[in-house]
Amino acid sequence: MPRKMIVGGRLFDGRESHYQDGAAILLEDGLIAAIGRRADFGQATGVELVDASGLYVLPGLVNAHVHLTFMYSVGNVDQNISKSAPDCTIHAVRVAALLLSQGITTARDMAGTNNVPLLIRDAIEDGRIPGPRLLVCNQPVAISGGHAWHFCTIADGPDAFRAAARQQLQLGADFIKVMASHDPWPMPGSEQTRAELTVEEMAAAFEVAHAWGRRTGCHVMGSSAIDRVIRAGVDIIEHGQYLTRSLAKDMAERGVCFTPTMSSYDVQTMHPRFDRGLPWKLAHEPLIEPHREALRFALEEGVKIVNGTDSVGCYAEEIDIFRRTGMSAADSLLSCTRWPAEALGVADSVGTLEVGKRGDLVLLREDPLADPYALEAVELVFKDGRAHRPKDLTYAEHITKPEWDMRALAQHAIPLEGASIVG
Repeated sequence: MPRKMIVGGRLFDGRESHYQDGAAILLEDGLIAAIGRRADFGQATGVELVDASGLYVLPGLVNAHVHLTFMYSVGNVDQNISKSAPDCTIHAVRVAALLLSQGITTARDMAGTNNVPLLIRDAIEDGRIPGPRLLVCNQPVAISGGHAWHFCTIADGPDAFRAAARQQLQLGADFIKVMASHDPWPMPGSEQTRAELTVEEMAAAFEVAHAWGRRTGCHVMGSSAIDRVIRAGVDIIEHGQYLTRSLAKDMAERGVCFTPTMSSYDVQTMHPRFDRGLPWKLAHEPLIEPHREALRFALEEGVKIVNGTDSVGCYAEEIDIFRRTGMSAADSLLSCTRWPAEALGVADSVGTLEVGKRGDLVLLREDPLADPYALEAVELVFKDGRAHRPKDLTYAEHITKPEWDMRALAQHAIPLEGASIVG
């Protein structure tokens, strides 16, 4: 791979909260070999120059919550999740390329079937297909009859949870995820969901993960379930509807991070383009206000928040929601770069632009500090020092900026089967 030098762009390195003008980045053997002023490198013979004049240069983006085997699927959720292994694999290959086209160079896959997440992760790592490097849980651990039980490893009681965690790690999982609560569920009182796991069950699974040097995550909503999962020792919580201020304070004190997935739950999952039906819409609508309140409490109490889109969320829209809730523009970019890298335990190699780290960068045509939807204006993506142009990779489903001409984009798009262009 030839050495490359990216020159002329406005650099947001993930460490400072502002741009550095005139920086040059030297990529060699897939890593960042040097960062400095263009003049520092002299003639730089034998180097391929990449002119980033007028562009904004960021670390490769991190998506902390994806589902490659069924992202952007249209129609019945259970049917899409339960498709055959070949169907899930084909879908995951296409979504992997889509994510890379969005500037996402690292992602955390939160569940799949037929061991497909493991296979896709390894195929990307081997260079057989394009996509972000993946951290996968493979299958979450759930109780009998619990949320999403049909694509989870089923366990009941601490010993079974301990065994299930070991089984997933033996298969090659990078972290352990548990289903700590249901999704929307009709219950008496104000919280329309139910806690499903005990502290002891989750603690057993988390202890195994931590003993293996791995991180932990969970699907969780409801104040009781959130309280239990924090006490059980989780590293990152997902969704978090009904998070209270006191629980947010507890998260901040313990260093528990938060992936809210606001775009997915509050906006996109009920959009008619995904054809999930009126019952789905009516079940999810009660979650919207407690979800917004949860994000507000987390921000006000100093919880570290990271960007994750779940199955139908939009990456830039998630940042737009963060900013409208009170997050600063600079912090919102850190929620895409340094903070998720730290939360996922990969900050030694990605998340910031520093010498010795992987050559992961995204070049944008518009200013992401001024407009969150600039994150959709991807000109060029580097992963491990290799350049990718979005138009050469894949599709246009990820574009959401309202005033962009979607009809013109659609002429050059190859939608996922059964899906329509987002926007």
